[in-house]
Amino acid sequence: MKLTKPMLKAFKCISEGENTISKLAKATGKSIYWTDLVISALEKEDFVIKKKDYTLRGNRLMIDIAGTSHASRLRELLFEYQGITFDNLLTDGRLLFLTALSEDWMTKKVAMQLSGVSKYSIDRYMPSLKNRGVLMNDKMRFSINVRAWPLLREFLLAYKNYSKVNGQVKWKYQEETLYKITNENLVQDNTTTGLYEYKKYGVYVGVISALCVQPKRKISKEEVFVHSLFEVDDPRTLHLALTFYLKNKLAYNKVLLIAMKYGKYTMFENIIKILKSKEEKVRLEGMPTFERKDFIRIANMYGVEDVH
Repeated sequence: MKLTKPMLKAFKCISEGENTISKLAKATGKSIYWTDLVISALEKEDFVIKKKDYTLRGNRLMIDIAGTSHASRLRELLFEYQGITFDNLLTDGRLLFLTALSEDWMTKKVAMQLSGVSKYSIDRYMPSLKNRGVLMNDKMRFSINVRAWPLLREFLLAYKNYSKVNGQVKWKYQEETLYKITNENLVQDNTTTGLYEYKKYGVYVGVISALCVQPKRKISKEEVFVHSLFEVDDPRTLHLALTFYLKNKLAYNKVLLIAMKYGKYTMFENIIKILKSKEEKVRLEGMPTFERKDFIRIANMYGVEDVH
């Protein structure tokens, strides 16, 4: 992800109709050479596209907004808030910091580790972001203020998760991508994780797709668990995830940090609430319904017998 102040200014001008290099150079007060470099940077990030227009004189290149989701969202954001300057909100380190927070609640430490932005820089960003109502703060955890800035979060998520990987992207940040594939032939070329890997830890699950992560690396059992939360979409997969957590005696604090990284903090906290509950049926927002009888049956199948 890369968006500088010159890139943002040029993108805004393009969205307003300045669609040639000469027009952009005049609108931004920069040279043709400088403008071409900025356009190339936007093109590399798939914000804009260059195309030939033979009705133009001289340089026949026309610049247009790309058809990518993040380009469309950024254009919508700039049009919606025309009186607001986004230079000190969506560029450089601020962009990396905010995209890290765009999924769910996250501590400053986890945001630093994920984004690579220093504590000094984040502390410098914080006051203005809070004053503009962009950030929410709860017990030293931070998140995007979705109610106040819904289009901002939509852009951040679209840009963060943009990928050309051969699969359905579930989560992405910079070079790391978590995605689903359904072609069994592709599995051998990827690092598999999530439900597909449960069998290595004593919980055998029949799946018709596989969750994978790039770049290739060794995946811990805690990461396998957190990744599987992207696949929990019904009572069965919820009960399997609970079983995996208990069977492998996962440490809460270790899983919590990984869950924050992948935007699954709230979901993991809900899982802990379910495990502590004594109710026969539990319904939590954004979660499948928990059925105690079915959970006990599945847990016992995999040797987890100390559940009630």
